[in-house]
Amino acid sequence: MQVTYPVIILAILASGLVSGFITFRMHGMRLAPHFVVMILALVATIINIISGNYYMLYGAVLLQILTTITAFTQTWATLKYNFQTAPAYAPHLTLMTMLPVLAVASLI
Repeated sequence: MQVTYPVIILAILASGLVSGFITFRMHGMRLAPHFVVMILALVATIINIISGNYYMLYGAVLLQILTTITAFTQTWATLKYNFQTAPAYAPHLTLMTMLPVLAVASLI
């Protein structure tokens, strides 16, 4: 198994936790589902890199895609009604948007 993509994904998730924590503090507890899924994706990605198990790879990819989905669904209300704060969320959403592309690439 090639570990290039999972390591890049791990870096994105780790940096996403930092930018996500700032967003989480601005947005309040409404981002809790996204934050939990992101932490689970980070743990699953670490386990995948260490073990090299294909089932763990599939689980990590699923959680990485769910991380992106929850990022956009959880911030949608803020972006819909308060567009002035959108630049504050842009770095985190940009990082989360890279996840599904790299997750699918890690399966190929």
